[in-house]
Amino acid sequence: MNLSIFPTLTLHLASTAATLTLFLAPLTTADTPAAAKANWLTGEGVALGGVLFPHVHFDAIYGGSTADPTSLVVGHHDPDREGWTIANIEFGASLRAGEYFEAFGAYAAKIDLNDNWAGEYEEWFGKLKNLPGGFELRGGRYYNRFGIQNTFHPHGFDWADQYLVNGRFLGEDGLTSIGGEVTWKLPASWTSLINVSVGVAPKLEEEEHAEPAVEPEFEAEGATFNDIITVVNWTNLYDYNDFHQFRAGLSGAWGDNLWGRTTQIYGTHIEYQWRQNGYETGGRYLRWRTEAMLRNFDAISGHLPGEEPEEEEGEAHHDEKPHHGNLDEFGIYSSLAYGLDNGLELGLRGEYVSGIAAAGLDERFRVSPGVTWYANQSRTLKLRLQYNYDHSNAFGDEHSIWTQVGFAWGGAEVR
Repeated sequence: MNLSIFPTLTLHLASTAATLTLFLAPLTTADTPAAAKANWLTGEGVALGGVLFPHVHFDAIYGGSTADPTSLVVGHHDPDREGWTIANIEFGASLRAGEYFEAFGAYAAKIDLNDNWAGEYEEWFGKLKNLPGGFELRGGRYYNRFGIQNTFHPHGFDWADQYLVNGRFLGEDGLTSIGGEVTWKLPASWTSLINVSVGVAPKLEEEEHAEPAVEPEFEAEGATFNDIITVVNWTNLYDYNDFHQFRAGLSGAWGDNLWGRTTQIYGTHIEYQWRQNGYETGGRYLRWRTEAMLRNFDAISGHLPGEEPEEEEGEAHHDEKPHHGNLDEFGIYSSLAYGLDNGLELGLRGEYVSGIAAAGLDERFRVSPGVTWYANQSRTLKLRLQYNYDHSNAFGDEHSIWTQVGFAWGGAEVR
């Protein structure tokens, strides 16, 4: 990897950002009532029949690493090669049909390592809201409300890649259910929400990853949720005043894994945000977010069900009798973002997962400074430069630099 190109690339991006700022600023100003309702530059307020609001997102990442990028990825949309990665191409729509019913659907794709189009319908759900007693119902396929990060699509990530703990514990595409969810807004003086979801874990295509040098006692993939999963999330939002907001809560997920045994994940999340202009748009801001998770799963040694190796011709195959294990792993991330008036956001991220040697899961630590430039308040265009220092007891020290270009068109999505 030739790291000498990145100072030049950074200067080029800064120059491009300044030019685009001058270009976009006048276009985002609404001079008429019609323009205020439908901004065709950002997509905000653009609707079909006044009820169907389209969304388009695109993210490409350029860069490289001192390691094979496939050995570092934990998320489906992470950069997985040297040079360009077309990480996310997403088309979605939000339906807002009155006071009580909303719906959302999103199709997302990437260009995989074989340069093929790889896509799926990531979410499709309907929602009944404003029900008596503070209840809300959601049904279909959805990202589970588990902590904070899991509810975001890739275009909403603060970084070019997924957090280590989210990717390893909750899955490369996040924790997703096909089922139903009940949300109850508690009668409290602050916003306190309890979400309970029961559904089926969707079948996902396997990603290409570097194989471990030594076959582990237990296959880590077996801890993946399979069949029915139950997810509970409790989150609290408290506004100390117009300028200081807090969020904190607890989460849990339980279900059968690929061994037909049990996987359970427990999480806690906390976030603090300061905004210079309070509830008004613009101004500087500071956001500090932390999530910690503990995963426990029952495992069976040997190959996963249905993946037993075939016997070689003329060779008898003798497997040791499988035995059971109960394994634990801890993970945490903390992310800090400071936004300036000119659209720049300075970020710093620290992450850790403890690993499980018996399952071939390495202990890993990663720290990432980064800078992101947003073209306008709607974040229609973003340019991001990010450095990762990676340390693992399996691969040692590795260094990566990623430059991300993102485009987002459309207003707020139904969640």
